Amino acid sequence: MLPAALRPVLLVIVPPDWEADPAALAELRRCLSDEYGARLHLRQAQAPMKAPLPLFCGHWPAGLTRHARRDVHPRVDQAFFTLDWLGLEDSAV
Repeated sequence: MLPAALRPVLLVIVPPDWEADPAALAELRRCLSDEYGARLHLRQAQAPMKAPLPLFCGHWPAGLTRHARRDVHPRVDQAFFTLDWLGLEDSAV
């Protein structure tokens, strides 16, 4: 087993106005742990962003990173969402 400092980590920077889907987030964590031996770290951005930013940190074995990117990006897209499309900030509540 690799020391903690060498384990692969997926750091996801989440826009400040985005929410997480608990079931999809649990699936992302499961996938990272079971398939890649990786951990998930989440950080809330302080500035506006268009979408969550997944960053692959730590040691990802050669050849595994490309597969992990294809596998993980759709799961990140499913795990986080925004309700900006509703236009609620334009209406008086």
